[in-house]
Amino acid sequence: FSIYLNFSLYNTTMATLKFHLIQRKTQLGKLKGKTTYTAQPIHLGKVSFDDLCKQLAENTTVGKADVKAVIARLAETIPHFLELGYSVDCGDLGTFRTSFGSQPVENLKDFNVSLIRPPRVVFTPRMALKYALRGLGFEQAQPLHNPKKPAPKKPGGSEFNPPSGGGIGI
Repeated sequence: FSIYLNFSLYNTTMATLKFHLIQRKTQLGKLKGKTTYTAQPIHLGKVSFDDLCKQLAENTTVGKADVKAVIARLAETIPHFLELGYSVDCGDLGTFRTSFGSQPVENLKDFNVSLIRPPRVVFTPRMALKYALRGLGFEQAQPLHNPKKPAPKKPGGSEFNPPSGGGIGI
């Protein structure tokens, strides 16, 4: 199924993000060991790459295939520059950079490269992208799984021994 989105980063209507509450046993802090509830976002799905390219091509002079080609090249180019040690500025979208940490040591001579954690990619959005999230509201969604009472058993057999007197329903 395909979804078509048409919105502006500077949309002034109040949108809401849906969430549900989940129960967890807290592991740290002053509530350690206690059962707590936290909000968890509900994602409606994923916009496909094809739909994204279709939306980006809408009302422009470039076609969907051109948009796909540019994004594919961008996905190849960003890692190349990150591997070389550069951060990559993507205009109003934001900046990509690498980051990593390491285990601490007390003595300088005890440090070795094996103590460095694997690198990760950090994305820092620009104000235009951050602005898109301003003014969002929150709405608690209805529980997805309501406790159901067991359905009453129907007379006349089981799934392995159905009652007679019926066809196959063609």
